[in-house]
Amino acid sequence: MSAPNILFITTDHLRSDTLGYAGDEVIQTPAIDKLASESVRMNNCFVQNPVCAPSRATFMTGRYPKNHGVRWNGSRLSENEVTVVEHFKKHGYQTACVGKHHIGQEKFQKHLDHTTASGIRRGWSERADGDYTVHDPNPFEQYVRDQGYEYKTGYALPNFRANLGAVPSDLPEDCHIDAYVGMKSIEYLEELEGDDPFFLWAGFYGPHHPYVPSGRFATMYDPDQLPPFQNAADDLEKKPVEYSLYFRSEEHKFKGFLEASDETYRNMKAAYYGMVSQIDWQVGLLLDTLEKKGLAENTVVVFLSDHGEFLGDHGIPAKAPFLLDCMLRVPCLIKVPGQGAKDCDALVESIDLFPTLSHLAGIDTPECVQGHDLKPVWDGTDSGRDCVFAEAVDKRCIRTREWKYIHYPGKTYGELYNIVDDPHELNNVYEEEVGVRNEMKERFYLQMDATEDFKHPRYHRYTDQHPDTGDEVTHYMIW
Repeated sequence: MSAPNILFITTDHLRSDTLGYAGDEVIQTPAIDKLASESVRMNNCFVQNPVCAPSRATFMTGRYPKNHGVRWNGSRLSENEVTVVEHFKKHGYQTACVGKHHIGQEKFQKHLDHTTASGIRRGWSERADGDYTVHDPNPFEQYVRDQGYEYKTGYALPNFRANLGAVPSDLPEDCHIDAYVGMKSIEYLEELEGDDPFFLWAGFYGPHHPYVPSGRFATMYDPDQLPPFQNAADDLEKKPVEYSLYFRSEEHKFKGFLEASDETYRNMKAAYYGMVSQIDWQVGLLLDTLEKKGLAENTVVVFLSDHGEFLGDHGIPAKAPFLLDCMLRVPCLIKVPGQGAKDCDALVESIDLFPTLSHLAGIDTPECVQGHDLKPVWDGTDSGRDCVFAEAVDKRCIRTREWKYIHYPGKTYGELYNIVDDPHELNNVYEEEVGVRNEMKERFYLQMDATEDFKHPRYHRYTDQHPDTGDEVTHYMIW
């Protein structure tokens, strides 16, 4: 068989539990559920950062944020870093990105043969005069205008802040930003030429806020019929002070969310669910196109989110700069031609996708990649990781199957959760479980060592044998 095509589908802000196959009895996601029924389901996949740019730089490079340098939104990826797109391009693949990528690296862009629908979500800031007129429409906004409508988002939407960003749209379905990404992805597949395999990154913008489902998806969900929020009376009291300060911040996009009513939160969640189902529809159309083109039998399909979100849990809307599972645990499906569907419950990091895709394509993985090939894990010949690691500028964490330890560098407090007894991390036992805390802290420092970067692509290394023991020793040259 020739080298497989790669269809890499990503969403933004999609929780691991808000999908039908994952157990949500309300959400309607038939296309993603069908994909799951044909895929290896990585049920314990964690991203290494809870916000977009660093998380995407991480799964694109297979390296941790502390090593590739994109620590938070607004940072650019170093030109020295190698992305999976560049790697596959150099091994004979046609490369394309449709929709959101959020990779600020010129080299990444240069290794794309085709790109469209990137940067089309306008990031409006709040204006005192309330004038959000668009005088320079981007291609998506112009497309909507050509259909006879005007696309609005952010503070241009009515009562945007008071509604926690949930303002269902009265536009038709095909004027939704993710419908546009789906349409352009399908166009790419339909216009493919040549015999070279393709690597297509289809990056949907949702269900990132603003929550603006349209058409039938705008009113698909009854706010009173949704799963309950995960909250507890003393939850925030036992968490570090950073949580309460976050609630009080005047710079938060949804300033004042502490006073939002339960009804407002439920309406927000219903709109989010509508966005998820709207993306699901587009995923179905995209996968149908693979079938119609005769490409499905030789295409590896990956479905992933860059991170999750709070969605009202712990009283917080949207995403927040914390390292709880609702932010870090993401859906991860890998459909491999000839590979049967199965559940894989091993602990997995997003950095593992680069080497896994390289293996499936029959190409070597760059030495600087820190992830591990997942095929031996789902085949059962490798037990996988015993813990996962994540970071958020001023916080770090490790998570095992039983415990989550969140380290606050230079501070005398932190977070510790018993994941088995408290899966929603509502009871911080950092002060009570001192013995476990100390064990996890020691393990954390060992993990920090284990995730250091000794094989950066620009490091000039020299390796020789120890004269006494014969052990291999590597050190670094200055030129």
